[in-house]
Amino acid sequence: MGDYFQIIVDRDVTGADATPLAARVVAWLVAEGVIGPERTEPVLGKGPGYPPGPRIREVVDSSGWGEPWQGGPLDVEVTRTMFDAGQWADPASAACPRCERDTEFHDETWEEIPGAWDPFSEAIAGWEEGGEGLVRCAHCDASSPLVDWTGMGGCFSFGNLGFTFWGWPDLTPAFLAEFDRRLGGHRTAFMSGKL
Repeated sequence: MGDYFQIIVDRDVTGADATPLAARVVAWLVAEGVIGPERTEPVLGKGPGYPPGPRIREVVDSSGWGEPWQGGPLDVEVTRTMFDAGQWADPASAACPRCERDTEFHDETWEEIPGAWDPFSEAIAGWEEGGEGLVRCAHCDASSPLVDWTGMGGCFSFGNLGFTFWGWPDLTPAFLAEFDRRLGGHRTAFMSGKL
């Protein structure tokens, strides 16, 4: 059992700008008929989210889904959050934004490399307390903010604004591109998972 989800995370928006940007994106989604205008659908472990709108089928690829299907709610998170892929959140590596080399978390037999995750764990704790969450690269020795590291296998992303689509078929590339545009060209992360 469980529920599948897809998340779009704005990696650049500040805490002060997250709420007005979220309101603009929600207004666009409502105007396009992708979601309903009021939060009426329960979100797993949270309050209500936006129900799917009458034009949901235009922004998803439901090939392979049996009929009839119905998407779940859209949850909009407007606070500093570590977004994760739920059951699938176990990244193999992360890429340094400076030297672009990967820090591996597992060896070839998928055993954890002792201490490899420690700098990230410490940075996450610092980031969740309001700091930058700096991670020192094991290769180039440069420190970079956690939000700038990439390649965590779609397992984790960090930001002040995230949109979680619960139980929707795959979002189409055209919709994702337009979503990015509506976020003002900010860096985004996309992940999918299951709880």
